[in-house]
Amino acid sequence: MVAFLVAGAILGVLARGLRHEPADPGLVITLVLGVVGAVIGGAGMNVVLGDPLADLNAWSFTAACLLAFVLLGLLQGGVGRKRT
Repeated sequence: MVAFLVAGAILGVLARGLRHEPADPGLVITLVLGVVGAVIGGAGMNVVLGDPLADLNAWSFTAACLLAFVLLGLLQGGVGRKRT
């Protein structure tokens, strides 16, 4: 679980650094969303694989990264923002 937290935080910082504009969401929101996506993705993949208490493996880490990237992409893309 700690690996998912660390991976989500790293992905959040990377997403923030790759596309940082003044209108982007704050660093805290980006970090939290990256961590949440990584934890849900990794834990979800462990459940799908049949061992919810398993440690980090390649499949769960990949799922954690993918879901974190998807959520961060939606955040950076402006999902839910009003266009003027």
